[in-house]
Parts: sequence; C-alpha cells; structure tokens
Amino acid sequence: MKKKTMKDIAMEAGVSITTVSKILNNVDMHISEATRERVLGIVQKYHYVPNEIAKGLRRKSSNMIGVVTYDIADPYIAKIVTGIESACRAKGISVLICNTDTEKSSELDSFRFLRSKMVDGIIFLRSLSSENAESISQFKIPIVVVDHGFSTDISDVGIVDVNSHAAAYKATELLIRKGCRQISYIGPSPSTGSTRIEGYINALKDCGREIRADLIYQQGDFSSETGLHGIASLFAGGCIDGVLCGNDLIAAGALLALSEKRLRVPEDIKVVGIDNISISQYLNPPLTTVDLHGREVGVESAEMLMSRIQNDVPLGEKFIDCEIVSRKSV
Repeated sequence: MKKKTMKDIAMEAGVSITTVSKILNNVDMHISEATRERVLGIVQKYHYVPNEIAKGLRRKSSNMIGVVTYDIADPYIAKIVTGIESACRAKGISVLICNTDTEKSSELDSFRFLRSKMVDGIIFLRSLSSENAESISQFKIPIVVVDHGFSTDISDVGIVDVNSHAAAYKATELLIRKGCRQISYIGPSPSTGSTRIEGYINALKDCGREIRADLIYQQGDFSSETGLHGIASLFAGGCIDGVLCGNDLIAAGALLALSEKRLRVPEDIKVVGIDNISISQYLNPPLTTVDLHGREVGVESAEMLMSRIQNDVPLGEKFIDCEIVSRKSV
C-alpha cells in the first residue's frame, strides 16, 4: 500500500492540512474533540508517522542532536549517553548515536551522516581529534566535546570534562596512604587517557616517590584485556603492591590476572579503578574506584548544547568533580 501523506489524512478526514498538523503537534486547543478523534483515528488506521526531517526544513530545526563516541559498549560511555538521552527526552529532543571505534576517519563520516540528518548540534563523547575539529568547525554547527581533555580556540565549541587528572591523583594518593611502596599504573596506549597517567605521576612526585618506567604499562585500550596483559607484563619485571588502573574495565582484567597468580587483594596487592561503573561493586573483591558521575556528565553536556540551540546561550566550559568510592580492593 502506498505510504499516506498528511494531505491524504486531511482529505479523508475532510479537514485542512493545517488542522491535521495542529492535531499532530498538540496545538489543537481550538479544534473540536470530534474532529480531533476523527483525524487521530485515520492516523492510527494507516500507521502514519510525520516526516520529521521535512518538518525540520520548514521550521529550520530538526529537534534532533547527534552523539559521536568511540565505543558505545563501554559501560561508562553508556552512563553518559543515558544522561544525554534523559535530558533530551525531557525537552522533546531526539538523539542519534554514531560509533567510531576510535577511527579518526569515522569521526568525519559520522559528522557527515549527522549533518545529512539535519541535527541541530552534536556532542562528541571521548572523541574528536584536533585535525578533525578544524575541518568540522567550518560548518557552523554547535558542538560540545565531552571527557576528552580537549582544548581549542574554535568558536561555538563547548566543553564538559570530568577531572580525570584529579581522579588518578586521588587514587594514587589513596594507595600511598594505605602503605603501598611500589605502585604501578595500567592504562591504554598514550594516545588516549593521557590526563590519567599525568595524575598518577604528579601524585607520586608530590609525595616524594620515584617515577619508574618499569611500573607503567600503557598499551591497548580501555578494556579488560589491557588489565590482563598489564599484570602479566608488570610482574615479569618485579614485585608491586599497588595498582592504579585507567578505568574499571582494566581493573576487572587486572583482578582476574592477580587471582590466577594466587595473589590476594587487598592483602598482597591493592587495586583501584576509575569510572565507578555498575559492575565494579560485584567484582571479587568489590572494587575501590573513583566515581566520575557519568550520568551527570551526560545531562550537563546535553543541557549546554540545548541551551545554545534553543536560547542562543554561548557555549562554555563545565567541569565535573570526582570522588573516591571505597570498597574492598584497598
């Protein structure tokens, strides 16, 4: 059956296209209940769905924003996206999500796709390289960059950042206070997560500790495999009694590797993660971690972007603080 248009709905109901539009957009206060029910009955009969892009062309707004992220499967990223969607839903805004798998070329592909859908703005979540930022800035679309240690002079770019440096600093300080002498860091390759390794190094320096390259493992990504490989590599070179992991997934892998080596946590070695994803409380032992308030990050980024789109509020910078969540791994 041919897809019905708003004109078809109007003709069958015996009303104008404007009347159908008002009913579908809930601005039908002066339309009789009988007419409203007749139109909605026809809409339901044909499963009619308004063309949102066409509506957007008419009002120069799609009521959609885009989100570009490197890995939607990451539980912490999912917490942020949940916050974004919650804030947008409250304002009647739809969200389109693109996954880049950390590929810079995919960032541009995702940007082009979202522009083709006429989104009103884009949130780059732990994504957007400096090279791509220069290219994207030419298109004059509001952008918010989230949790990426991003710094730019490009106009119409807002920043919502968690204090990853402070998170790693606090976690390292905690391990020192708990008596650890040989504290290692396990994190992704230096191209990502750089502020976390800096927090670890600065905490050691401020406490008068030596910075030892043989206690630092930076390879792979923010996954459990990085924790598994990190423990195997670090223990091949010597003994450690404390581990700061770049995130909770890495910590999960580290805990498994330590268990396989028959090392007790926290008696033999203490472990701290970062992010406070839901699974961290169910690990063995439950993981001490640093809460980066992912959902709040998502809400703040969405509200910043929507304020720019709907009320022309200039984009700025927002920093979300972090806090230690003490459990049984320290």
